[in-house]
Amino acid sequence: MIKNIKFGIKISTSNFDLLSDIYTNNDIIDFFEIIISPDFNLDDLIAIKNLKMPYAIHLPNSNNNIDFGNINRNNKNLQFINKINKNTKSFKELNPICYIVHPESENLNLSIHNITKLKIKPIALENMPVKGIHGEKLLGYNPKSIKYYFEKIKNLEFCLDISHAIKAAISLKINHLIFINKFLNFKKPKIFHLSGGNLNIEIDEHLPLFKGQYNIHEIKNLLINYSAPVNLTFENYRNYGNGIEDDLNNIKYFLES
Repeated sequence: MIKNIKFGIKISTSNFDLLSDIYTNNDIIDFFEIIISPDFNLDDLIAIKNLKMPYAIHLPNSNNNIDFGNINRNNKNLQFINKINKNTKSFKELNPICYIVHPESENLNLSIHNITKLKIKPIALENMPVKGIHGEKLLGYNPKSIKYYFEKIKNLEFCLDISHAIKAAISLKINHLIFINKFLNFKKPKIFHLSGGNLNIEIDEHLPLFKGQYNIHEIKNLLINYSAPVNLTFENYRNYGNGIEDDLNNIKYFLES
């Protein structure tokens, strides 16, 4: 294994049936990143609390009709925020690496306003591509635009999605490795994301690492030489029939790159 890198896999509270397989592979898998849905319940929080490995928690995003910057979805945003804040006591019993949030789309100030309402910590803001999967323009796609969040939100942490940075660099027509380093120089990430993708497509693909055109070897070297510990979550669309086989293949491919 790699001394400064811990490997994580992404699961949701709806597929905790994979936990036994994950625990069996705890010599390879170091942590979970757990997606909670907008309609989470107290049983979900208790199950997270009882996990036997470290974990981060990823809050829902536009795929679940939660978009902190979108005024047309703000009723849904506020319902979700209020649900979290009504369960503050239960959330205080959790001990995540961080809570990951997307800035998402449209209105920068609304996005910041909604994030500041969340009574959970530590919150880590994830950088975005320029274009969303529905063609919308996203917020927080470069260090300059994300810096404003850190100026306005106290104690905000950072989630560096390397694949999102590559997609933004494609849109901006700049070198993606230089762009990733700008993020690394901006703020030390609490957690990293990585998936496979193509260098001629601007929209996030979430491919396995062995698919697409990314040079995983150069990304691996960048992370190995980073001056701080790296919590690295591999992201790809889950084939539930494969269990965690796709996740293990991602880790193996990364190690062998």
